[in-house]
Amino acid sequence: MPFQHAETSKEDTKRLYSILQSYIEDPSRAKAVTEVVIDTTPWIYASTSKLPDHDELPTSMGYEEFGDPPEIRLRRYARRLDLGDKTADQVDKILDWKRREYDFKLQKESEFSIAMIILLFSLCENISTLYLAENLQQPIMDYMLKANYAQMKSPPLQKLKNVRFIAGARSDERFYSALEILGFIQLIHRLPALESVAMDAMSDYQADRTFFVPGTGNMKRLEITHCDVSPSFLTVMISIPKALEEFKLSIGGLMSIDGADTSSEPFYIAKALSAHRHSLRVLDIDVDAGSGADAPDWDVDKNYEEGEDDGTNWEIKDQLDLYGRDRLALDKKISTGHKMDSGKEYTPTIGSLHDFPHLTHLSIGIMPLLGGYDWWKPPFRHTEPPYRLEKPAPCRLVNMLPPSLEYLCIYGYTRGENPDVDEHIDEFLAEKDGKLPNLKVIKGIDERVRDIKDILYDMTVAEVDEDELYVRGGGFQSGWKEVEEPKQN
Repeated sequence: MPFQHAETSKEDTKRLYSILQSYIEDPSRAKAVTEVVIDTTPWIYASTSKLPDHDELPTSMGYEEFGDPPEIRLRRYARRLDLGDKTADQVDKILDWKRREYDFKLQKESEFSIAMIILLFSLCENISTLYLAENLQQPIMDYMLKANYAQMKSPPLQKLKNVRFIAGARSDERFYSALEILGFIQLIHRLPALESVAMDAMSDYQADRTFFVPGTGNMKRLEITHCDVSPSFLTVMISIPKALEEFKLSIGGLMSIDGADTSSEPFYIAKALSAHRHSLRVLDIDVDAGSGADAPDWDVDKNYEEGEDDGTNWEIKDQLDLYGRDRLALDKKISTGHKMDSGKEYTPTIGSLHDFPHLTHLSIGIMPLLGGYDWWKPPFRHTEPPYRLEKPAPCRLVNMLPPSLEYLCIYGYTRGENPDVDEHIDEFLAEKDGKLPNLKVIKGIDERVRDIKDILYDMTVAEVDEDELYVRGGGFQSGWKEVEEPKQN
């Protein structure tokens, strides 16, 4: 029973409340729930409506039909949850319909959603896939934090495998959605069954959180697609997993909130991935070429050590306080302590992947591999081809690739566009059998595979129908789904 709030959130509220009552009566029904979508945006918008005066209160609140024995049992169940005094009191008041009607005048939809989501997580022990939109009320985040750090007797979401961060129902599809990315990752990164974390069309715009203890996440797959994330922030994100096996990244494709261009520096990616060289199997990177020596001197070392906080640096103190001092200590205990290379020697490319012994599948743009082209600064092409490499590649293409490689896809390459690159490709084709004995599939040499440069060019310069451009959330279907009742033994 995946659940997402539609435009008429009140109907969803009633339906979910009725279902939760049925789960209290027959807990086996809750075991059928494996996939959940949480988008509190319509509820939060509903909560901003004007509260009526006493004389304007409706004679019926619309929920009295639920005031039956299952409702009482639902409140009793909620009281037994290890929520903490503040959240427990809030949930109990939310569920106390009559008390709410006379003492609190009107229960906001947003407040009711808090109780429903907490109960949903607690009752449905088999949730394996979770979609989270960018808005969550603080009591829900507090509950998920306690669950993630096992700071309660029976934490929920213990079978959660896949998490995807999505844009809310009311967001503009033309723009990236601003998500407090690190704060949301801290809700789930320690869960024991976690395998993958994904996000699409997200931005770190004005993010409050820039710190995370590296080497603490259980996720093995990380997917960051069509996002607008700064290079230094991206480095922190990639550092979170203990041992990353699959990584997919694409930067750009939508409009930013402040109108700024997206930016990427492949050597920052190389720096972060170096901590995962002994675990990485699948790598898919679609980004621009870096600025190289002219790149801004971003502070990439955002993972402050606790020992650095002597009380004089307000930024460090603020970041560690936001993280939570108790949780900081818990995460440092489990951190792998993997160290990252500087990455500087590869500027402006991603550098050599030769020492990634388990890498079998690689999809990557030609510019991040070999460097930028002169007179071509995506999305603008100042002259027509042929182009040349701005500076020699850090090493030969065929020597950059690991002997373990089985699949290679090169984005954005067309023969004749750059003779320097053609030389690398010809050398690769001549020597691959000896140096890459496991390589069976090669794409992007005989026929161009479009990359982010092509998309940016179409968006900015070429007159391309909007229907042909990237559309956020394509293929994602939310809403209620029917599932079969669990078989009775």
